Amino acid sequence: MKKVLQGLAIATHPVFLPIFSLLVYAPLVAYHGPSIKILAAIWVAFVYLILPLIFLKVVRKVDFNTPGLEGRKSIYKTYTLINAGFIAVNIFVFSEYVSFFIGFFFLHLLLWFLIFIELKASWHTAAWSFLVFAGLLILYRYQLVGLDMRVFAAFVILLVVCATRYFQKAHSLFELGMGVAVGAITSIIILFF
Repeated sequence: MKKVLQGLAIATHPVFLPIFSLLVYAPLVAYHGPSIKILAAIWVAFVYLILPLIFLKVVRKVDFNTPGLEGRKSIYKTYTLINAGFIAVNIFVFSEYVSFFIGFFFLHLLLWFLIFIELKASWHTAAWSFLVFAGLLILYRYQLVGLDMRVFAAFVILLVVCATRYFQKAHSLFELGMGVAVGAITSIIILFF
């Protein structure tokens, strides 16, 4: 059971959120050609996954299994800066994604602030909560057919993530709730961009 929970935690990790965001954003970027989607996927994999992991592991020496307070600060600071870069690039490439990365930028900024006041929130639940509420706001804004089932799927995954992190004893119920609240609050930004 422990390996199943660990596998679920890895499969739903927040570093994969640009990929998971297609669950909600796929109808908005469907008109782009396959070549730009492949190029974007390679760029996201390099800049959002490979580069930060190397930086955090080699330069900052963050223990990913049990990151301490300083490790969490480094992780959130790194991803705050990465999302700022994604905002700048997506203005020209995928303009639909600008609001997503602005919201995700503020999500990491808020998590970083919470660490400074020594309040721990679940990064996993914050990311998936952000995706669920972003999907609801996109559904409200664009009225896309079939998006409601995609948002429901993201909601089910959020529930699975909450259960997984709780049964792994990685977070208390309060920390999971804080993560959901952070994701919900920061997704509101999508309405304004």
